[in-house]
Amino acid sequence: MLNGFRVMTSGVILGAMLLSGCNNSSEPDKAQQEKSMNENPDSNTGETQNAEVIKKGVGDVIQSIKGLESEISTEADAGKIQEMGKEISSIWDSIEKQVEDEYPDWYERIEENLYPLIGESGNADKDLEKMKRLSETTKEDLQLFLEKVK
Repeated sequence: MLNGFRVMTSGVILGAMLLSGCNNSSEPDKAQQEKSMNENPDSNTGETQNAEVIKKGVGDVIQSIKGLESEISTEADAGKIQEMGKEISSIWDSIEKQVEDEYPDWYERIEENLYPLIGESGNADKDLEKMKRLSETTKEDLQLFLEKVK
C-alpha cells in the first residue's frame, strides 16, 4: 500500500509540474504587446497608413468638389455635372468605411451635406444655387476634418 501511495504521489507531482509548464508560451501576452506598441509609436504604422489614406481621399474629394463648383459656375451641361457627382461619390466611397469607423461624428457631419450634393447632381432639374451651398458647406467640413485626422 505504501508503494502505491508513493507512485500516486509521484504521478500527481509530475503531472502538476507538466501542467504548470503548459501556460508558458514564447508569445508575449496581449498586454505586453500593447505596452510595446505604446512605447514605440513608430510601430503603429497601421494607424498612420489609415490616416494617410483618409487624408488623400478627402483631398481628392475636395478637388472634385472644386471642379464641380467651377462647372456649376459656368452652368455646364447637366451630363457633365452628373458625371462629376458620380466621381465625387466614387472617391468618397473608397474611404467612407474608414472615416465611419474611426471618426463617426465627422462621418455624420460630412455626409449631412455630401449626399444631398451628390443626389442633386444626379437630378434632371438641378438646383444650382442649392448645389453651390451644399458644395461650399461640404468643402468646409472636409477641410476642418482634415485638420483632425492624425
